[in-house]
Amino acid sequence: MIAIFYGFLIGCFVTLIGGGGATFYLGVLTSTLGMSTVVAVPTSLLIAVFALFSGMVTQWRLKNIESKLGNRLIIAGIPGIIIGTAVSRFIPVAVYNIGVGILLTGMGLIVVIKNFRKKKENDKANENSKVAPIFGLISGLMVGFGGLSGGSATVAGLSIMNVPAVKAAGTTTYVLWVLAVVGLVSHLLSGGPISWTAGLYLMIGGVAGSILTPLVLKQFDPKKINKFLSPFIGFVIMYFGIRLFF
Repeated sequence: MIAIFYGFLIGCFVTLIGGGGATFYLGVLTSTLGMSTVVAVPTSLLIAVFALFSGMVTQWRLKNIESKLGNRLIIAGIPGIIIGTAVSRFIPVAVYNIGVGILLTGMGLIVVIKNFRKKKENDKANENSKVAPIFGLISGLMVGFGGLSGGSATVAGLSIMNVPAVKAAGTTTYVLWVLAVVGLVSHLLSGGPISWTAGLYLMIGGVAGSILTPLVLKQFDPKKINKFLSPFIGFVIMYFGIRLFF
């Protein structure tokens, strides 16, 4: 039951901020359930795939997904996964953590600044933004290097492109589901073991949380939610970035 509870909390949180949650699932599997990293990594990806799918379906029905932007991010992200997977073995973890930490801290700071400055009338979501493929590539690289930490880059990029927080989180769920499937398939093809029992309990909680959260947010004024959620997402991204330095 504790695994279902943890899964539910993670499903709620990652759906709120936009993310895959594999990093959180990985933490529960290793620290709480005592699972080895070799088994926990593909298991966390499996959980995230199903939790993301259920959340994506709910977000799609609530019209919180900018599919045009999402597709551009996905197209750029898939090559990033391939590149990240290929070169990850040659880059020390410490170097990777510092680079990603600087990147996430900077993007989180930009999101916070953009949301505290005075909004302009022409500050609308730019579906044709030329920087979209850049953020997609960064997200794919981060997924390829080891998990779904690419969600922070995706939601930060969408926020920087003036996508409202609720839709940024919804679109990120869509993008990460596709990237998660690619990542999971690559692990399965390489023979990565999966703990189906532990994964099932976390998956049940994660699916429930990912479905419930957008339905609850739907009951509130989108403008008020965006006013609170946008800077919150920025601070969370900065937090994850700063954590990589320690």
